[in-house]
Amino acid sequence: MSLAGQCLLRRVPHSIVAAAVLLLSSCGAESAPSGSPADTPTSAPSMSTASAPPSSAATPVTTLDEETLKLAGALAQIWGHLEASAASIEAGNWDFAAAHAGHPIAEYWEQVEGPLSEQGLAQPLHLALERYLHAVERQASDYQQPHQVAVSQTRQALEAIAGESWNDPAFRAELIRQLLESVEHEYSEAVQDGQLAELVEYQDAWGFFTVARQLYPDIAQQVQSGSSEAAEEIEHELAELDRIFGSFIVQPGQAPASPQQVSDALGEVRTELAKALQLTTTEPKGPVETIAEIKTMMQQALDAYALGEQDGAYDLAADAYLEGFEKIEGDLIQRGEREFVEELELQFKELRDGMRQGRPLEELQALADEIRGNLDHALEVLQ
Repeated sequence: MSLAGQCLLRRVPHSIVAAAVLLLSSCGAESAPSGSPADTPTSAPSMSTASAPPSSAATPVTTLDEETLKLAGALAQIWGHLEASAASIEAGNWDFAAAHAGHPIAEYWEQVEGPLSEQGLAQPLHLALERYLHAVERQASDYQQPHQVAVSQTRQALEAIAGESWNDPAFRAELIRQLLESVEHEYSEAVQDGQLAELVEYQDAWGFFTVARQLYPDIAQQVQSGSSEAAEEIEHELAELDRIFGSFIVQPGQAPASPQQVSDALGEVRTELAKALQLTTTEPKGPVETIAEIKTMMQQALDAYALGEQDGAYDLAADAYLEGFEKIEGDLIQRGEREFVEELELQFKELRDGMRQGRPLEELQALADEIRGNLDHALEVLQ
């Protein structure tokens, strides 16, 4: 995600992609009329509800709950998909709008339903997401009202999951850092060989950045108090990212910036946030460690499944993708392995869906062996 993000699968049917490419290619920069989506930046839809910034007197939490951050990241990515969906409508593309509107339920709901149910928030959020999706599918002229309700319900769920931590600048900063990491992953998948190859992934990155950008002003004062130099550097890099993501619509084949440019800017923001608010930082994992962890999580999933712990097995299998393979997808794509990545994505989906469906253990073990073999190839590519 990005749950976190961290999308389980972000592919749309080829017919939708083809339709979008045709629509976009018909709006070339030379022929597009003034003010058309092709040459006019699409700003993020405005928030229907405002949230008070964290108090400067709030006592920072020394240890941030990883599970809470993970759930908050998933909800923030749901919000990002809603923003991307509305921007698609404003750009005149209902197909992409429906794809993004469908992602929250199709990709994230399994992860957030349990914790939200405990607080009585699952039903109203699910209903709001469904109503918005149905409005988009029928191309309703009044889509903005259900969109605003869906965003508002998502924001309420996000704040409820965070609890008291929502007023802690360190928690907000970690959430922003998660979102920016997802932006980096999505953008690296979107651009290959200097060309925009996947429009949907670019739009995912745009949506996640839009949410991060809306969250940052709430902690800007605390960042400034922590380090004026860090605050200045963050503003500089955010201005550069605003330029890159200034338009939701870009021409097929034309990348606004290289993945390295985006990665450098995002990395600088994450680093300076950590410096200003004294957040814990960790060195990024290399491919050897990442792939070893993926294999471990898959084996844990199979062991849990063998013991009859079907739900736990599904969660572990999902984490093997979300917390593992998704972290290296962009690097593999940059090395010309897009089809291989898509094949592995489908295998991971088949594994977790098989656990949900109750398929025989030996079938899932055979599938996991195939995935392990493909992971060995991924390691060869990345080393």
